[in-house]
Amino acid sequence: LKSAYAVAPGNPEVLTLVGNLHLSLCDWQPAQKVFNQLLEQKIPNVEAYSMLCLGNIYFNNLKTPNRYEKNLKYAADFYRRILTKDNANAFAANGIGTIMAEKADLIRAKEIFNRVREISGDSIPDALLNLGHIYLALSEHPQALQMYDSYLERARSSDAPTSSKSQEENEAEVLLYIAFAYFDWARQTEALNNVKAAPADMRYKNCIKYLEESLAKTNRENITTRYNLCMAKLAAANCVLQKLTRGIRRTAQEVQDALDGLQESLPKVQTMIQWKEEGKKVAVSKSLMSTFVAQCKANIESAKSHLSEELKKEAEARELRELQKMEAVSKLKMKELAELEKKKKEAEAMEELENKAQRKMQKVTVLQERWEQQSKIAEEEAEAKKSKKGSKNRVVPQAEDDFTENDVDQNKALFDDSSGEEDNDDGAGETQQVAPDTQPQQSEKDLFGDDSDDDGDMGAKEAAPAPAPALPVNNKDLFEDSSDESDEELVPANKRGNSEVDDGEDVGPPCC
Repeated sequence: LKSAYAVAPGNPEVLTLVGNLHLSLCDWQPAQKVFNQLLEQKIPNVEAYSMLCLGNIYFNNLKTPNRYEKNLKYAADFYRRILTKDNANAFAANGIGTIMAEKADLIRAKEIFNRVREISGDSIPDALLNLGHIYLALSEHPQALQMYDSYLERARSSDAPTSSKSQEENEAEVLLYIAFAYFDWARQTEALNNVKAAPADMRYKNCIKYLEESLAKTNRENITTRYNLCMAKLAAANCVLQKLTRGIRRTAQEVQDALDGLQESLPKVQTMIQWKEEGKKVAVSKSLMSTFVAQCKANIESAKSHLSEELKKEAEARELRELQKMEAVSKLKMKELAELEKKKKEAEAMEELENKAQRKMQKVTVLQERWEQQSKIAEEEAEAKKSKKGSKNRVVPQAEDDFTENDVDQNKALFDDSSGEEDNDDGAGETQQVAPDTQPQQSEKDLFGDDSDDDGDMGAKEAAPAPAPALPVNNKDLFEDSSDESDEELVPANKRGNSEVDDGEDVGPPCC
């Protein structure tokens, strides 16, 4: 750039590059001189850019002693001159918004930054950052954190620097803004001093996290940021220790973390006090650091006592939980045993019912078998009676000469004289022998009639007083013509009526 400036000292491009280099190095006076030179050339595009850079230079030097009002007025004048020539210049509008915010006109500043976002389509990251500052000043912490996060995403996605600082330093600065937003939000929540103050603890933790990230991003030793980190840990410890009075539940681990933070912060602040006494440059006053040390020591002692109490409570709660667990397990086992006993009784009752049912079924089966046997016997008896009745009602119409061999055998059985004279006394019993299997069974009544008949009862119970000597007989003697009177003596009186019905024809032996 020096060579280019030596060759073409009045070239607008060379002067613009030189001015930007001074801005990146925060060399405000050389940068102001270069851009004033460009402004005198009155080149349209270069003129607007030069006025914008000069307005930024004056705004960044507001802290110059006795120059606040003038620098603020000069910055506003340059921004307005740009908008007069080009009212769509978003960069100049963003500058006007910063002037409004510096004058504490937050509502107008918020409107301007939102308008810049609409026009530029978030192509100007500074508008997001400025909106975050506005929301934070309005105590709208969630919106402020959202704007800061959007700015970080925009800055990380773009390789071009968004300001005169390096990307790491710029990101570290934005992390400080986020940490302060969480700290202020936690203080605002803690001011409720009741159960609603519970989220303050987590917000203090987020503040500590972003402060540590900011310190890790920068290579320079920032004593102010370290002191702010110690202050955040002290505030977080106070919040944890006051949970008990606010009715907020806490754990021994939270108290232990608060105690660890205090014990880490105390020697660091004591070292800063020592540096202050040695004459080193420390941006924090000694009185403020001394107050911090006194509060930190008191909180350390308080945290130790709170920790012992919490450990004792947790031990008692642990023992109580163990007892409750054992009691629950015991109740569960008793319940399981009761269920098992109940199931066993139910099984036994069911088995008894099944046994009773089986015994009843066996009885029913036996009764059924008996009934079947009785029914079978009854059927057989009925069949027998039916067959007997049918045989009684059946009459064999045969002539006298047509005796069958069975009739002859039956007569022989009734009047067999081959046994001699000593068998005469047994004639009555021989007349009662059962006929062959082919003939139906006959009774005394069927064969010989009633006992009231005097002449023809050869099978009567009383034997003849003087039986006549047996005479040889044959079929012709026993069964002659129906006109023979001897036939009437052989046939019972009660059977004569039946024999007389058959037109004088002889019939065979009486049927059962």
